Amino acid sequence: MMDIISLEYTDVFDDNKTKELIFSSHLIKEKYNQGSLFPLMVDGKSMEPVINDRAVIVTDLSQKELKDEAIYVLYHGDRMWVKKYKEDIESFVSINPDFSHLVYKKDEVHIVSRVLLTFTRL
Repeated sequence: MMDIISLEYTDVFDDNKTKELIFSSHLIKEKYNQGSLFPLMVDGKSMEPVINDRAVIVTDLSQKELKDEAIYVLYHGDRMWVKKYKEDIESFVSINPDFSHLVYKKDEVHIVSRVLLTFTRL
């Protein structure tokens, strides 16, 4: 029997409508806290091709410990960003080379959550 997870998110590209994301818990391949799962819509191409523009990501608000090459939601300035952590330079970076200028030092950000899953519309 499959365990189903259902999460609500706001679609900022569709008049801020509340939508439901329903998926099998088996899609998450690591430990997670189900009560801390939080979906977000991505606005931007800096993490392509791994996370596409307008994709819905599922994050775990309880996971803030840094792991090399993991992807996080973080605050920098007055904006929220999705970036990959690079331990060797202690910074968060974009995956898309067109956005290589977006680099944030570990001590300059507030970590919100770790990204566990991404869903992209075809």
